[in-house]
Amino acid sequence: MSFPSIFTKNYIINFIILLIPLSYIFGNLALNLNIFLLIIFTFLFFKGNVFHIKYGLTDKLILILFLYILINGFFNNVFNFDFPNAKDQNIVLIKSFLFLRFLILYFVVRFLVSKEIIDYKLLFFVYGFCAFLVSFDLIIQYTFGKNILGMESADGRRLSGVFGDEYIAGGFIQKFFIFLPYSVLLFSGIKNRFFLHFLLLFIFAITLFGVLASGNRIPLLFTIFTLSLIFIYEKKLRKLIGVASLIFLLIFSFLFKTNDRTYNHFNAFKSKSFEFISYFHESLSSSEKVLPKNVYVKEFVSGILTWEQNKVFGGGVKSFFLNCSSIEKDIKIEYIGSCNTHPHNYYLEIATSLGIIGLFFSIVIFSIIFIKSITFTFYSNSMSEIKNLFVPFFIIFVSEIFPLKTTGSFFTSQTGNFLFIILAFVVGLMELNKTRGSYEKK
Repeated sequence: MSFPSIFTKNYIINFIILLIPLSYIFGNLALNLNIFLLIIFTFLFFKGNVFHIKYGLTDKLILILFLYILINGFFNNVFNFDFPNAKDQNIVLIKSFLFLRFLILYFVVRFLVSKEIIDYKLLFFVYGFCAFLVSFDLIIQYTFGKNILGMESADGRRLSGVFGDEYIAGGFIQKFFIFLPYSVLLFSGIKNRFFLHFLLLFIFAITLFGVLASGNRIPLLFTIFTLSLIFIYEKKLRKLIGVASLIFLLIFSFLFKTNDRTYNHFNAFKSKSFEFISYFHESLSSSEKVLPKNVYVKEFVSGILTWEQNKVFGGGVKSFFLNCSSIEKDIKIEYIGSCNTHPHNYYLEIATSLGIIGLFFSIVIFSIIFIKSITFTFYSNSMSEIKNLFVPFFIIFVSEIFPLKTTGSFFTSQTGNFLFIILAFVVGLMELNKTRGSYEKK
């Protein structure tokens, strides 16, 4: 590569995109700056052409959802905001307006995908390798008490690795690891079958043990879930995933029986999960109210009770804590305890913030994308090159929107940026396949 070529539009855009996983590691300031630069440089280079794409049904529904969020923010801020002690009396309107940045990000990435500007070979390798390094670093920290940078973890149950005082390393791995095996499959060109299988098995093993070492239990479950989806889609990887899973199961069983920290951590998770199931079984089978059995059930109940205060329109973006805190004191003490900033589930948070209308729009959008994706991958005459690129993004999408899991807040930078980037790739690659197909027919 000659020196002047690094100043081309495509190179600069791809370089900014490649920094996204690193910016997640460095924190929200770095992430927001990274996304800001991506948006600014895309508009600087391509100007109004960013919005000159063929809009499909999904694009239009996403536009309608964001328009509703703006109207909802105005309505709730003017007519439904009765919190005189709130620090900012316009918080709902401001947060609703700021949420528009994810719509702009979505269409920026949609444009870049449609114009085939993305360098997938680099993206898959860099994103996947970042997750691999975080996994390896966590294994070092678990084994020796310090990671590669000499950082210790203050939590006895979880490890943070390079994330310092934030225990989100497992979630990071779960989101990004899939790109490395697909990088090897699609772009490495490795001909030696034994070496190829060994490398992929090594990647799967390091990923699983990295997430296990993090102590993040939901990300571990959804890393296994992601591997299960890869198992369904990629016949050539089934034996390797099976072997990696067997090795992981054997070592996990050994640690569960011999390591007190592992036993206590995951046994508590099992107990709380059964309590969660038991609570809903009792609630559905009994006409009387059932008291929540643990903090996770209380978080779920806090979402339900907060939604019940504003069922149709919700309370507005970032209003959960305020509306939860306004629940009748006796009910709150008995069923919730203290209110959190969000109910730890995307769908509950959308319902409490945007009401049943916003929840309906969100579920419709997710469902349409899901159905179209299944049709695209299994039942259409899609181009193999695009389909191969599409599959890892779709698997991440399914893992991300899965309804029965605890999550971070839907309306934060970390969630919003990641989700709408993934949505843009999933929708964009399907539309690109249509465009190429139409061109070839001509």
